[in-house]
Amino acid sequence: MSRKTELEADLKRVGFQLGGASLTRQARTATFQTFAKTMHDLKYGIQRASQIGGRHLKAFVAARMAKGVSTGTLANEASHLRAVLEQVGKQGLARNPEYSNKALGIEQRSRIGTKLPLSDPAFNAFKDKMETSGRSGTGATLELQRHLGARAAEAIRAGQADTLSRWERELKESGFVRVIEGTKGGRPRDVHPANPDRALAAIQAAQAVLQTTGQPHLVVRDDGTPAASLKQAMNIYRNICHREGIQSHSARYAFAQERAAAYMAQGLSEREARAATSLDLGHGDGRGRYVASVYVRGD
Repeated sequence: MSRKTELEADLKRVGFQLGGASLTRQARTATFQTFAKTMHDLKYGIQRASQIGGRHLKAFVAARMAKGVSTGTLANEASHLRAVLEQVGKQGLARNPEYSNKALGIEQRSRIGTKLPLSDPAFNAFKDKMETSGRSGTGATLELQRHLGARAAEAIRAGQADTLSRWERELKESGFVRVIEGTKGGRPRDVHPANPDRALAAIQAAQAVLQTTGQPHLVVRDDGTPAASLKQAMNIYRNICHREGIQSHSARYAFAQERAAAYMAQGLSEREARAATSLDLGHGDGRGRYVASVYVRGD
């Protein structure tokens, strides 16, 4: 086993001990692979996580910057490595101001949102394009994101007959749906759409796609067969959206703005509306300011 392979394996072992949500673990694994390869390319002969020192952190960040990696990605990668250092008993290094993001040259990210909410014309054009190209399930997935505020992973996982049937029943009976699969941290949440009729129409449209195509999932491969995994389905969905110039997350922005406005129309204060919208999005009621700056900021 090469030193690169040994380092990567040891980092993954520590990462397993750290636990966390599925998406967090996937992101950490990607960081570990990149870090091990970078250390190998830079001729650092470390084989274990406990051997990581300050010079390795500096060299890694410098190498990633030279490749034009974004500030957000760098900050996440540095966070993953600090978590490893904490886990292996090197808390002093992990918390040393000399190796803080600022000291390493990683500029602080702005939390002010840069994405615009998905417009109705863009959404309708995408749906029409997916329909004519035989990808109606992809259009239905974006529609679930738009009218139920679902993350991409949540909408993809929900694109199955049993979940859609449950959502239809819950929305008719209670006015909300419970999102269970694909959520961050595995935390189920209830989503109260601002427009229940349009949310119901989105669910029923997705059901119609499954019934018409006979497919078990909305997002499928080019040959119509189910994706082998959630990761593959996510890649398929993201690639299609990218080709069509659509950022699927912008559908959540549109949902959030509509939802916050509806809460205020019901009599909630702006602060309360943001907190309630945060719950619908799965961020928790304490992140109203985050929702305000990222999702429902004014022009």
